[in-house]
Amino acid sequence: MNDSPLEVVAELILLLSIILIAAKIGGEISERYLKIPPVLGELVAGILISPFLLGGIHWFGGGAVFELPLGETQGLPVEPQLFFVAQVAAVILLFEAGLETDRQQFMKYVRPATAVAAGGVVLPFAMGFGATIMLGFASLESIQAMLPALFVGSIMTATSVGITARVLADIRRLDSPEGVTVLAGAVIDDVLGIIILAVIVGIAEEGSVTAGSVGLVFLKAVGFWLGLMIIGSLVSGYISRALLWFKSAGGALVLALALAFVAAGVAEIYFGLAMIIGAYTMGLALSGTELKHQIEVSMRAVNNFMVPIFFVVIGMQVDFTAFGASEDTTLAASIIFAVVLSVFAVISKVVGAGVPALFVGFNRRGATRIALGMLPRGEVALIIAGIGLASGVIGQDVFGVAIVMTIFTTILAPIFLIPAFRGGSGLRSEAEDEVEAD
Repeated sequence: MNDSPLEVVAELILLLSIILIAAKIGGEISERYLKIPPVLGELVAGILISPFLLGGIHWFGGGAVFELPLGETQGLPVEPQLFFVAQVAAVILLFEAGLETDRQQFMKYVRPATAVAAGGVVLPFAMGFGATIMLGFASLESIQAMLPALFVGSIMTATSVGITARVLADIRRLDSPEGVTVLAGAVIDDVLGIIILAVIVGIAEEGSVTAGSVGLVFLKAVGFWLGLMIIGSLVSGYISRALLWFKSAGGALVLALALAFVAAGVAEIYFGLAMIIGAYTMGLALSGTELKHQIEVSMRAVNNFMVPIFFVVIGMQVDFTAFGASEDTTLAASIIFAVVLSVFAVISKVVGAGVPALFVGFNRRGATRIALGMLPRGEVALIIAGIGLASGVIGQDVFGVAIVMTIFTTILAPIFLIPAFRGGSGLRSEAEDEVEAD
């Protein structure tokens, strides 16, 4: 690394240009030719240009494009500056997803969504934990030995708000009862998942956990989320008018993003919630305001520029050569783990989220739509997996398995979700209730 600050910045700009070009090529191929979400092409592009593949080659006798950070033994295999830009992009992604959610519909279906979310957390966590123990990637010998299994369980609980919202928006079902239930369920799902994650990280740092500490984490996380959503919704009109008072170019947009960053930072630092939850909730609070309509076009432009960086940088952290690199595991064991976890990921969400939907007002058609909508792990699982890798709780082999599972569920969900929304209503009718009662 050069000593001149300007040369350091220039190198970072060149790396970002490579990332953006790779992202757009990968996204274009995915969307135009493979008919799958562009996020997957961006993720694969990141894997290809990572320090472990093309980015690590010393071209024509010179240095590698993406060098592993000096002294890197575990944790982030990318430069901290790139990781920072990627996390900013993740905050922007979830803030926009919150803005695009119908808040009134969200509140209307929050009760059935809670039941869906609970099932979508408990069963996936149990199956992820069980698979990790069963296949020898963790053990029950001690709390420390269980940590990888606990982390895989938390990764399995994730549901992608961004990917599901994008698919539902494309087929114009974002405001349908099933669509809103899925989005509300995905948010509650991720709040519960992040609480689990916060407890696991606490165990990793302290070596133990008590009922009191778990309760404190739960109260802080839920209290912050509900407080921000309720208070933010009550004062959202005042915030909207205050920000729209600024008539300078981009004034309202920049200040709205600043509020998202404040919510994200406070959530992470003071309440143990992931930054993405704070950003999404702030977006949700502002979703019914005039501010949303004034900045949504500009937000999409910012999103189009920033968000691909996040997915590429996540892909750059994948080292598939680490499959079987551990002294305790083999390549075959890692492949089997990836297959089993991917199958369990589908079963656990379809059953865990679909069955509760049958008891909260949806028929089998509606329950199937909700279950498939909760299936993709997407950016949320990638963020959780990245936290696990950065903290050293999981290794590259488990991280790679998590990426395979994420890619599999993210590809599978749109394929089945779009045709599932063809047909009649997904709400249970009174006639159906009478037939079941008989």
